[in-house]
Amino acid sequence: MTRGRQQRGAERGSGFQEAINRTNEAYEQLGRACITRKAIPGKYVVPKNIRRQGLIVPPSPSLAHLKTGDTMPSSSLRQSLASEQEGYPRAFVPESRGEPDYGGVIAPTGRGIFYDAKTTKRDSLDFDNLHPHQVTFLERMADCGAISGFLVEFATRQLVFFVPIQVVALFRRARQRKSIPYHFCAERLARVQPGRGLVIYDYLSAIEAQERTLGADYRGLTQLAT
Repeated sequence: MTRGRQQRGAERGSGFQEAINRTNEAYEQLGRACITRKAIPGKYVVPKNIRRQGLIVPPSPSLAHLKTGDTMPSSSLRQSLASEQEGYPRAFVPESRGEPDYGGVIAPTGRGIFYDAKTTKRDSLDFDNLHPHQVTFLERMADCGAISGFLVEFATRQLVFFVPIQVVALFRRARQRKSIPYHFCAERLARVQPGRGLVIYDYLSAIEAQERTLGADYRGLTQLAT
């Protein structure tokens, strides 16, 4: 990603994602939902002149210190893999992801929920930073009744909103729009409030509040904020 694009839009903030992970763990302990973070898909590649040793892939030297059950931010994983010694015969190649970061079900109905986490330092969520294959996946899930969208942190304002995929589609249909402005979220969506105990971001309550006002399919949003 170029520096220009980093300045424009949404990044995955490791601190924000860690807070979401803790929140999801608390949701499961409370019996409210079971939502997990997707693993980074990819594959190990071996140069043609290196003899394979069956299906066993020895751990990368930079990851050898990790134990079963340990986790690390995706940014740290990429940095560790990128800093491998050139002589190491196997390399992990991340693949394009067709699904968002998080997915699961909400109790007690078992309704599905899928979303990607974004952090932006701007007062807008730029479409350039929304992967088309993820948008398509979220739209398909929403068509079947699942909760789908983006959990967005506006870092400079220290505020979080759940932006449903229906809102993204609404703005994308307005061809003059290339982003979703912060003021739209502040005026039309429910702010994600801090929860109790280990629930750092109680985004499920914000989603419930939005759907009570706008409907589960968000048909209550018939026009864009100016």
